[in-house]
Amino acid sequence: MEDITSEREIAEALTPKVAIQCAKSAILISSLKNTTLDYANLNQNKNEENLKEVVELKMKIVKEKLKNKRLKLCSVTELLIQVIALLSVWTLLLLLALN
Repeated sequence: MEDITSEREIAEALTPKVAIQCAKSAILISSLKNTTLDYANLNQNKNEENLKEVVELKMKIVKEKLKNKRLKLCSVTELLIQVIALLSVWTLLLLLALN
């Protein structure tokens, strides 16, 4: 009977230790889960911010391209006006010289 009581005593003594170790393990596992979830959420937020920034930069590039096209069109128009004005002045001078 001593073996049975000693086994019971051992089992009773080990049960609180095992329970404490299980609780510690559960706490560590839950903290690891929280850490990985927090990291995943943070990473997802950074990805969303980066995507928004990329979209904004693409929009800026499109606006700059449109602005450059307008500037080119204005410069070509200005050049044509200058050429027409120069030809008009030459024609006027030629008419004055021939009369």
